[in-house]
Amino acid sequence: MLFTAAAGRRAALLCLLSAFSGVANGRECDSIGCGEPVCGLAEACGDSCGDCCTGSCKGNGCDRFWLRGEYLYWQVTGAEAPPLVTSSPEGTSLTTAGRLDQSTTTVLVGGDELTDKWQSGFAVSGGFWLDPCSGLAVIGDYFRIGQNSFNSSLGPDDDIIYARPYFNSELGVQDAQMINVPDQLAGNVQVQSSSQFQGGGLGLEKCLWSCGDPTDCGKSGWLTVVGGYRYYQHDSSLQINEDLMVLDGTTTPLVPGTSILLEDKFGARNQFHGGEIGLQGRRQEGFIWIDGLAALAVGGNMRDVSINGGTTNTVPSAGSTSNPGGLLTSSETNIGNYSDTKATVIPRFRLGVGCQVSQRVSARFGYNVIIWNDVVQAASQLPPDLATDPRNLPPVQGGGGSQPANPGMFGTTVVAHGADVGLEVTF
Repeated sequence: MLFTAAAGRRAALLCLLSAFSGVANGRECDSIGCGEPVCGLAEACGDSCGDCCTGSCKGNGCDRFWLRGEYLYWQVTGAEAPPLVTSSPEGTSLTTAGRLDQSTTTVLVGGDELTDKWQSGFAVSGGFWLDPCSGLAVIGDYFRIGQNSFNSSLGPDDDIIYARPYFNSELGVQDAQMINVPDQLAGNVQVQSSSQFQGGGLGLEKCLWSCGDPTDCGKSGWLTVVGGYRYYQHDSSLQINEDLMVLDGTTTPLVPGTSILLEDKFGARNQFHGGEIGLQGRRQEGFIWIDGLAALAVGGNMRDVSINGGTTNTVPSAGSTSNPGGLLTSSETNIGNYSDTKATVIPRFRLGVGCQVSQRVSARFGYNVIIWNDVVQAASQLPPDLATDPRNLPPVQGGGGSQPANPGMFGTTVVAHGADVGLEVTF
């Protein structure tokens, strides 16, 4: 009986030592189930750090914090701007110059997306396991893509005609406003556009499943569910400025020496607030892994649009007059501030690879996609088909009224996609 008891105690001690040896060498063991073994890091992991639990999914139960920093290189699709500035050869009749229905007209600005260049950005994220054995963590993240800008300046020029095209809704024909006409009008037109995209979130992460092969160090996997608050913001602007001077050779009734300053300005902001839920997982072999994320955010998109414009005429010996409205903006039709809220669903995806650099440092690379519908963008708020009633241009004349009427806010689909590369530290 004494011999049997002593043998039992020795067997229990050997089992305990065997289990501890499995933890110290970074291997998964049946008795306490390390969730993510890292093969080859035995020397770095030799310290004692407490219990090792499958619940955390990430790490060996010793490190409860993780912090991640990433460089982003993304493209955010912009709205397609209509033709904004055109040109015609010198000598073209002013009744047809710059018009979109003429074969001699060349579109210089517009007719495509102005702010769709790839841009750098950054992202930071992190989390804290409230209880590694239960696999519940608090997580947070924030990202920002650098401002995407477009800037064009044309004129004055001595041998080319510059114009701004529009559809004359009074006459029902294509038309154009002259900006630069050799010997008659010296003018400069500037088109500036910009956009910016950012977002963040705060929530919880719960381990659903983790697995490791105790006979093949380094093979493991896990799956978690993430959920919480999600925020996105997209801002854009479009501004067109003209600076004109009437020359002595003018064939119009305008007084030579008259200067004209004109501005059309459009701005848009989208702010999404909602809840998000998703799944993320990883499959690791040795130092290398692949991972993925799929999440869906549901909430409200608060949309705001501002439209403004103004024209200042300075006539020699007569002084200056200023009136609201430009070429595509008018106090009779669209100048003002508009807002609404739209129910929106925004999916996001990520697929990546990673490498364990050391016990607590890993490198990662991935590709991301975010799809956001019904986003108001500045370039989409111009009058449809550039329709303008000349009677509504400053100074407003009788007969124009509210036509063409402002069609309201028009939304487009924004796709933000691109690569991330960064480091993650656990402690």
